[in-house]
Formats: sequence, structure tokens, C-alpha cells
Amino acid sequence: MYSELIAEQAENQIKEQGRVIERINSMLKLEPIKDLLIAGDRNTFKSVLKNSPEICGCALEYEPGYKDHDVFVYRHKDSVHFKKLSHGSIHFSTERLDKDAHAQRKSYWSNYYYSFSYIKQRVFSRFEPMYDSKNQFVGYLRLDIFLEEFTDFVNHLSLYKTGYAYLMNRNGILIAHPNQEIRMFSDIRKYAETKNIDYEKILKRATKEESGSGEISIDHVRFFVYFKHMPHTKWVLVVICPHHEVFDSIARINDLILICCISCLILLFWVVIRVIKRLFYPLKQFSTVTRMIADGNFNEPIPMIGNKDEIQELRESFVYMQKRIVESIENLRISTIEKEKIEGEMRVAQRIQERFLPSIPRISKFHFSLYARLEQSKAVGGDMYSYFVKRNCLYFIVGDVRGKGIPAALYMASISTLFNYIAPRKRTSSDICNTINNYMSDNVEDDMFITMFVGILDLKNGMLSYANAGHPFPILCTREGKEVKFLEDSLGIPIGVMRTMYKESRYQMERGDMIFLYTDGLTEAQNSERHFYGKERVKKVIESNPCDTPQQLVHIVLDDLKEYTGNSHEEADDLTLFAVQYL
Repeated sequence: MYSELIAEQAENQIKEQGRVIERINSMLKLEPIKDLLIAGDRNTFKSVLKNSPEICGCALEYEPGYKDHDVFVYRHKDSVHFKKLSHGSIHFSTERLDKDAHAQRKSYWSNYYYSFSYIKQRVFSRFEPMYDSKNQFVGYLRLDIFLEEFTDFVNHLSLYKTGYAYLMNRNGILIAHPNQEIRMFSDIRKYAETKNIDYEKILKRATKEESGSGEISIDHVRFFVYFKHMPHTKWVLVVICPHHEVFDSIARINDLILICCISCLILLFWVVIRVIKRLFYPLKQFSTVTRMIADGNFNEPIPMIGNKDEIQELRESFVYMQKRIVESIENLRISTIEKEKIEGEMRVAQRIQERFLPSIPRISKFHFSLYARLEQSKAVGGDMYSYFVKRNCLYFIVGDVRGKGIPAALYMASISTLFNYIAPRKRTSSDICNTINNYMSDNVEDDMFITMFVGILDLKNGMLSYANAGHPFPILCTREGKEVKFLEDSLGIPIGVMRTMYKESRYQMERGDMIFLYTDGLTEAQNSERHFYGKERVKKVIESNPCDTPQQLVHIVLDDLKEYTGNSHEEADDLTLFAVQYL
């Protein structure tokens, strides 16, 4: 940043001097001064030099073929001299000529050069194209300026103790340097070669008209280098400073920061000790009380604090916490008692509900074999099955109440009671459904209903009479599993929805045939991918696993269901499986 400020200062000074020369150039192009200059008027040239102390020479270099000589006026020992010069070899020479600017007839600044003939000093020139009244290019008006006018101040620029600045053009040719030893080399590359300095990277960037920074090593001493391109004259200002001088100031700053940090740490330590002494005793009291509360002494008083600060707020928070803990424990005790009471009532309700389910006979003296399995998602539920034998007929029912829990269980109990009461007095399964439906539709106001399958199996001849009130289709398995099919010819609306007449269907069973009934808890069970088990899978399982007894049939279906849903599956709905075999 320091180098950049110095570079900007130098650039502004060079730019200001350059603007003065350009203004003189602009004035000389005004009519009629321009015509007098083109004509080579001696007095005009001399007056230009006398009135412009910034310049040391003025010339008009004619285009070859326009005139056979050039006009040159220069200042020497406080006097002005006028010369007519032949073009010679120096006319439009490469050390002065900018080929691109000359080709485009543009104004430009030349490189510096040594004037041997008359001025005998280092100069550089400003070239301005001149045109006559016919707009014909006649040559260049040249203004010569002493190089020292631009470079003296650069030699006096300094950075830190031994840092310095110098000027070079974009080709590495030195223009101004404070070191007499280095000024002996016209090209900075030659000096870098003698000192074995890796200067090429910086020169490449500088010659590309860039500005930036880098590092070099001279005689085993590291230097920071900052270079800035000056677009006005296309020169490069280079600022060099030893590495250790820059970091000496940083080291002093680091020492100051270290001293400040140590002082602050000592002060902070003293403040912390004072604060800890002030806070320690109340916090110790709180710690003791907290341990006593954790051991069960919830009513232990919180010690009083006289200070009205954060410790007092902490005490109030402890008091509030203690109050909430006592209240929560009391609420937990009450809710635990209520929960235990409800769980006890649910266990009683579960036992009562189980009494509505008939026991499965181990050995039957009648011509049938029966097995049932009921699994509820809660302690009590809405699935049901029931059966009894009357007049050499097996009356059986499987149902599924809409919903779960106690309401469904009560609805199920009422249906089971009605069935056990009505069925012995009816001859057909449709009459049983009609009677139960009429009663439930007229007397139950809640939005509840039950899907139900009612069957009557004549144990003498195997005739099965059945009615289906919206229940999943049962599956019939013929003897030895030769045929497995759904009984789909009788289906009505669920019980309790509205008054209706149910249709009775019949099927002649052969000895060894089985009928398998189930609730939608089987078909609507889902696996981990949320796919339903489905009635078609039930049928395929039974087809692929011929069974001899109802118990085998129920267990085969249950095992496949657990495999499908996973052993950790919890039923989303109540599940009832019921199988009857005619013997």
C-alpha cells in the first residue's frame, strides 16, 4: 500500500508535466502558427522556445520528398539557436519512431535518447503530426524535453530506510535510477544477470503493461518489489524495499499487541476471580439443595438471595422448577392410578368379551370339525364368531363391526346375543340376517354397522344354507384340495345400515369339504411396501397347501400372513379366521 501511494504520487507528477507539453503541442497546431511552422519561419520557432521553458528543443521533421532539410531550434547556455539540418540518418530513426503511431499518423512520446549534436543531454520527445492547408501530411512537429525534468523527483523517492524507486521503459531500459552503480547498465536485465537476480518474471509482467508486486533476492537479501505501469508515457515505475525493514515495523506492532494482550489477560483474570468469589457461595447453596431435590426431598426450601441480579433470577427459576416438579409428580400419580384403573377395566372387558366366544371342541360327536382364531388390535375389538348345534344343524356366524375398541366390542356383544337368541327360532340363514338387521337398524342410532356371514350346515346330508351381509367372500375347499373357490353368489349390504331383505344361498358339501371364513383384517394387512395381502393370495396359499383339518388351514394362512407382513407386524385391524369341515 505504501509503494502504491508513492507510485501514484510519481505518476501524477509525470502526468502533469506531460499535460503541459501536450498543451504546448495543441497551441502550436492552431492557425496561423501552424502555417508559419510548416513554412520554417525562424522567428516563430525561436519565440516558441523562448515562451516555453519546459522544452529544450523544437523541430519540424519534414516527410522525405516534401523538403530536403529539417528545421531545428534548441536552447544552449541561455541562448536560442536555429539550424537547418539535412535529413540524415537520424531522421525518423528507430530510437525515436513509434512505427504503429507513424503508420496511423498519431501523436506519440518517443523513447529517451542522448542528443550528441547540440543539446548534449538525455532527452525524449513529443511528436505531433502536421498537415498543410490541403490536409496533406508534411511531417512531425517535435518538442524535446530534458529527461531530468521528469526523473529528478524519482531519484528522491524513498521507502522505509533503504527502499528506493526507479523508472524504466516497458523494454527494461533504465530511465532514472538513484544508484550510480546500476545507472552504468542501460538495461536492467544486464544488471540482473551480473547479480544473478531472478528478475525475468517481474519484467514479463511489467512489459505486458500490468501493475503488481513480487519478491526478489539481491546478495542474499530479500526485497519486496512493486511495479506500476504508467499509461501516459508507457514507462514503468518500480519500488524496491528490503523484506526485513517491512517486517521490522510489523514486529514492533506485534510486540505492542502482545503487551496489550498480556495486560488485558491479567485484568480479565482479576475480574473473573472477583466475580467467582461473589457468585460461588450462592451457587454452592443451590448445588446442595439441587442434590437434595434429586434424592426425593422435593419440598426442600430454596435459600434466599439478597442480591437483585442474575443469581436472584436463578433462584426464582429454581423455585419455579421445584413447584413444577411437585405438580408433575402429583399429576403423574393421579394419571397412573387412572391408567391402572382403566387397564383393569379393560382386562375385565376383555374377559367378558371372551365369554361371548364359544370354546373350540377338541372332539366332536357330530359330523363336523371346527377351528377359529381371533386376534384383536386392542384389548377389546369388534370381530366376532359364534356357533352352536341345534336340530342336527350347525349354526355359525362370523362378523366384523365397523371401528375398534369398546364401542365396537359392545356392538359385537349385542349382535352375538341376538344371534344366539334368534337363530334357534329361525329355519333359514336369510331369516336370521333379516331379523337382526331390522332390530339393529331401528334401535341403534350411532353410525355403526357390521359385516356378517351366517351359515347353517345340515349335519345329516351336508347341505349348507348361507347369507352374506357385506362380508368378504368365504373360500370353499373340496376334499383333498381338488378345488378351491369363492362363494360369491350371495352378497347383501352390512347389518345396521338400512332395512332390506337378504337372499339365502345353498351349497351341497361333500364329506371332507371345508369352508374358510375371515374378516378384512386378513385381506387388508400390508407389508413394508404398503401393499395389501388380498383375497387372491389367500386363495393361492390354500391351493398350494392342501390341508386335512381346519386347524391346519388356519395356521397355514396365519404363517403366510406373518411372513408377508414381517414378524414384527402389528395388525392394523382385528383379525378373525374361522374354518368348518363337514365329516
